[in-house]
Amino acid sequence: MRAHGFALIGTCALIAGCPFTEVPDNSVAVLEGTWSVTPAEPGDFEGFEYEAVFDSNGNLVQLSAEGPNGEMATLTLDNATTELDGSAVTITIPRPTGTRIFEGTLSDDQNTMIGSVTQEINLGDLEVVLPGGDLTFERI
Repeated sequence: MRAHGFALIGTCALIAGCPFTEVPDNSVAVLEGTWSVTPAEPGDFEGFEYEAVFDSNGNLVQLSAEGPNGEMATLTLDNATTELDGSAVTITIPRPTGTRIFEGTLSDDQNTMIGSVTQEINLGDLEVVLPGGDLTFERI
């Protein structure tokens, strides 16, 4: 009987229809990793390459930019939050000058997000900003 029960559990786990098997949720952790960020209107920052880093929990932890002359600007975040509702993504970025909010859509393959941020985000001492408005994130 135990052997049969074990076989049933093994079969059940393979089918993934048993009540005791874990089913992955629609977690923001799918955003983990490094993404390139492209503003639709770069403004004064034409030629800058932007990156966003999400931690294993799917929260935005760093924004950085490299300028055409090799200048670097980095903003480390410890209080940004991310919500994923189906394919709708909301990233809330508290800043001393007011909260920035990105609202966008995650592609079906989970490698692209398209949306907009409410205001520009200053990335550090060089006064480099990620322009507000439409942004495209692409997984690197």
